[in-house]
Amino acid sequence: MPTTRTFTHADLAALGVPPDRPEDVEWSDTVLADIHVTVLKYSQQRRAVFIADDDKTYAVTYEAALDMGDFEVDGGPPDNHGWYGDTVTATRVVQRPVVVPQWQDYEPEVHDPHDERTALQQLTDLYEELGRHTSDAQQFAADLLAEHEAELEQENTVQTRHSEGCDCWTCTCL
Repeated sequence: MPTTRTFTHADLAALGVPPDRPEDVEWSDTVLADIHVTVLKYSQQRRAVFIADDDKTYAVTYEAALDMGDFEVDGGPPDNHGWYGDTVTATRVVQRPVVVPQWQDYEPEVHDPHDERTALQQLTDLYEELGRHTSDAQQFAADLLAEHEAELEQENTVQTRHSEGCDCWTCTCL
């Protein structure tokens, strides 16, 4: 059950809630955020997060005029920010990091098992990311692979033995 507190319109106005414009949050000591919630027919619903006189953070939802640039929106700003009555109930809030999944372009990582590029191509790409020209990057990658060829072959042999079920307690492959 959320914790709430009741404020009068004058109390909120003294705290700068709601701000005149969302950009005003940058210069406010009490209003921490002004978040767009949804668009209504002639106005928009927003949520203001602020610090009250008890040093706790609260949020209130209010209505503001739509900002449509040069286009006029019928109806103008809502009376009393869409609040009915003499008081407004605010919900106590805290800031927490939230992980939000997003769909992004696929960019293969060095250890990506689904990457279909060769080791030479992957190393070349890494050198290019570090600012090398393509021809230099290819040469550096080829040199590195040639230098460590024996080490890579031994690692491949060890992995093959382990996958075939060698007993690592008595195994000499390590």
